[in-house]
Amino acid sequence: MQTLIFNGSPKKNGDTETLISELASHLRGDVKIISSRNNISPCVDCRHCWQNTGCIIDDEMQDIYAYLETCDNIVLASPIWFCSLSGILLNMVSRIQTIYTASYFQKKEMSLKEKKGVIMLVGGQAGTEIEPTKAALTIMRFMNVHRPSVEKIYSLDTNNLPAGEDAIALDKCREVAGILNDNL
Repeated sequence: MQTLIFNGSPKKNGDTETLISELASHLRGDVKIISSRNNISPCVDCRHCWQNTGCIIDDEMQDIYAYLETCDNIVLASPIWFCSLSGILLNMVSRIQTIYTASYFQKKEMSLKEKKGVIMLVGGQAGTEIEPTKAALTIMRFMNVHRPSVEKIYSLDTNNLPAGEDAIALDKCREVAGILNDNL
């Protein structure tokens, strides 16, 4: 089993990374985590992919595309900033544009294996997860993740209770890992 995790937090050992670590520690198979520490530029809307295969930007995302085609699971993990996914996560996943344009402009069939997905959000208060969840579901659709195979892990009181002490969120990480491991 292969799992690709997009970590949208710039903070080392913060709440987002804590939940990612908990989930990943219970996953079987290969787990690849990409974050702001990787060399991945955002999409610059050059439109190369409208008529050509792939993205023209030569960075670490080139290796991710191959992994994305065959992986079994996608995790989008993000702190909630102004009721949104983090800009860091949006910059990374903007590079999925090449997959969308291949199907929309070039009329190519999606070559990505169907996947299970996880939306992992951390924030200071409940209610802020609604809009970022909607955005994450849209992004996942372009990575061939479809409902009802999307699990959600939320820790939404991190101003008062760090994610590492959020028993419900930590339990949910273990539960979701079990669901993803069922692919085996």
